Amino acid sequence: MDFHVRLENLVEEKNVTQKQLSMELHIASTTLSGYINNHREPDFSTLIRMAHYFDVSTDYLLGLSDEKKPVPSSLNSSEGALIHIYRSLVPERQDLLMEQAKFYQWLTSKNPTDGK
Repeated sequence: MDFHVRLENLVEEKNVTQKQLSMELHIASTTLSGYINNHREPDFSTLIRMAHYFDVSTDYLLGLSDEKKPVPSSLNSSEGALIHIYRSLVPERQDLLMEQAKFYQWLTSKNPTDGK
């Protein structure tokens, strides 16, 4: 997905007007309109401000990643893979995965030696 499409989607998700956003980012409303209409691209500092404002990564804004926020680096590879799998599922399947995880957690609490 292109930058201008992601930006437009984020503006809609956040339910903010272009005028409000341009004021928050300290840019002209015509400049923001140029970004959304794919007539211009932001400089690095503006891109970073956008990422902070929308709480997403610059990689997400640029279309380099479909993850809005990267997996925290404190996770090991299995934990990161689990998060990636979870995020790739439709909400109904996410709910099922959570129910399974809760079930395994419950089993472990009933028999602590199963989790070791």
